[in-house]
Amino acid sequence: MKIELKNIKHFESGSEETECFTASLYIDGKNAGIAKNEGRGGPTHYMGDSLSGRELIRQAEAYCKTLPDKKYPAEHGMEAFSVTMDLETFIDDLLIAHLLDKDLKKFRKQVENAAKKGIVFGIPDHSYMMQKFSIPLTDVLVHPAGRKVIVDSLAKTVFKHLKDGKMILNTNIPESYLREAGLFKEQYVTPKVQDAQQEQSRSSPQTRSR
Repeated sequence: MKIELKNIKHFESGSEETECFTASLYIDGKNAGIAKNEGRGGPTHYMGDSLSGRELIRQAEAYCKTLPDKKYPAEHGMEAFSVTMDLETFIDDLLIAHLLDKDLKKFRKQVENAAKKGIVFGIPDHSYMMQKFSIPLTDVLVHPAGRKVIVDSLAKTVFKHLKDGKMILNTNIPESYLREAGLFKEQYVTPKVQDAQQEQSRSSPQTRSR
């Protein structure tokens, strides 16, 4: 059975003890009703908006009871525990997954924008810092002295910070620059660009000797 939330509206200002939201509840591709939480610590409510919607919800409730228990790890001084899966918990998990995905896309966009300004490094999909230049990195890259400036910054300023899972997050710096600065493959994400020499060598016809 496929259970989905669509048309999700999340109200961060109203989320006090629980996430405040409203959403359309879809079951097996059909709009069965709505789901919502007032954000004040109470349960998530759901209801069908028609006879067929209520029947779909009844089936979804029965389906969720067949799923494995939801397990919570030990943290903040509390022991690990588990709860019986039900439709309310399933809906809450769908909402959290939606919010996490939304935050992840926002974070990646921030990194992408920062990479246009300077050298970005940090823990992928978690946190980042930036080494800025006096001009945008996009301009440094096309400057005659740009390669040396970038390599020097990587080797002398940024390299020492690449520990505890931190790595170069730029995809717009050619890999040859990164390797020249002494970085290993595990210290940077895969670049999406090549330097002029690499592009020229790939586009030039290969000569063979007999």
